[in-house]
Amino acid sequence: MRIALVTEYYYPHLGGVTEHVHNLAYQFQRQGHPTLIVTAHMRPPPRGHDLVPGGVDPPFVRRVGTSRTIYSAGSFARVSTGVGLRARLRELFRRERVDLVHVHGGLNPTLGLVAPDAAWDLDLPVVATFHSWFARSGLCRVFRRPLQRRLDRHGAVIAVSEPVVQAHARYFEADWEIIPNGVDTDFFHAGASNGPPAGNPELLFLGRLDPRNGLDTVLAAMPKVLKRLPGTRLTVAGDGPLRPLYERLARPLGTRVEFVGRVNGNRPEHYARASMYLCPTTKASFGITLLEAMACGTPLVVSDITGFRELVGGSTEALLVPRGNPTAWASAIVRLMADRPRLAAMGAAGRRKAETYAWPRIAARVMEVYRRVMAC
Repeated sequence: MRIALVTEYYYPHLGGVTEHVHNLAYQFQRQGHPTLIVTAHMRPPPRGHDLVPGGVDPPFVRRVGTSRTIYSAGSFARVSTGVGLRARLRELFRRERVDLVHVHGGLNPTLGLVAPDAAWDLDLPVVATFHSWFARSGLCRVFRRPLQRRLDRHGAVIAVSEPVVQAHARYFEADWEIIPNGVDTDFFHAGASNGPPAGNPELLFLGRLDPRNGLDTVLAAMPKVLKRLPGTRLTVAGDGPLRPLYERLARPLGTRVEFVGRVNGNRPEHYARASMYLCPTTKASFGITLLEAMACGTPLVVSDITGFRELVGGSTEALLVPRGNPTAWASAIVRLMADRPRLAAMGAAGRRKAETYAWPRIAARVMEVYRRVMAC
């Protein structure tokens, strides 16, 4: 089967959808299914990206149009622009002899709308995966009927979590199938570093520096943490347009906060070295970084939000804390840091759970959907 995975988000953009699509492609390639990743041209970061040496695309990536960043729903999103995108995608699918098109970000502009049109022009089946959660959507409400008609033409509709289904089910009817994000348990593992430091604890924030990821909450909690645990250090791994703002907020904390910039290939080392991974995100559909940290055996303190509750609701692998509440975050960090047996138990439970989300298992479920659609 020849597959095209279409996405607005791919390297050098770092994030959950990028990881999802990249790992799916590698799994299908290993199974003998030629798989393309179709995305747009993006401006590289100043120092390139470290997916491969030199930041060069893998041979299975095809780029059409230009990706532009917009501010949307409290974060920064991407949309592809360009003349004749539908015709260019149609020609790409024909030239590459694609059998099935899988769109990530179903119904999202631009590729989530144009790529299915190009596929249907060629009578190709379309599968869509929905990754986003939202409380309300004015666009879905206004364009409900035409979007429902488009959704009805899809061969299958996947959501990465139950909260994603609930968000979209307010506006659309579909036979939803939940297939979660996965994690590369060979890449993310507890032996990626020499383990957490025996002395002063290291806290880790890893993510894009944009408003909804909540770094300001952790920075506001740090003075209270340092008062009780004066040797604590916070590593901030990630970049984004708000980095100058966060660096100003962290200035009073001095050397206790270190901004290391964008990370990708060395993420396992950061997770495995940290005493605790902090994820103060205010809105998410799932939480791929939570899985990555769990695979590395790192205890978690995360926001008590819909997208995370489904993954770590039992508090076995993570401690859920009210979002946007620095006092609660400081108290949780200090309390958990003093409970070494619980930290060890959380790390072990996280590793066990991560194995159930290993990419070979997730890819096998997606392939089952493909085969069902192709048989229709």
